[in-house]
Amino acid sequence: MQPITVYYFGDLMEQVAIGRETLRLPPNVKTIALLMRLLSSRGGDWQKAFGQQRSTLRVTVNKQDAGPETPLNGGEEVAFIESVSL
Repeated sequence: MQPITVYYFGDLMEQVAIGRETLRLPPNVKTIALLMRLLSSRGGDWQKAFGQQRSTLRVTVNKQDAGPETPLNGGEEVAFIESVSL
């Protein structure tokens, strides 16, 4: 599978202290939900950020709204966008 590019925006970017990264996914990570589980497994702030679904977290794949079951085939741009500050 080709690598994916993951972007972190808003309050999420501050929480995990990164704005973008390129990931080569394991063969079993084929959906947004599984990607979030993989990111959560990093522990600490990553676990807090990706350990559970939240209404404040928006996900896009190739600039289109996406959900937990959206497939990942490689080469995508995935964006996690969260804003809880007022």
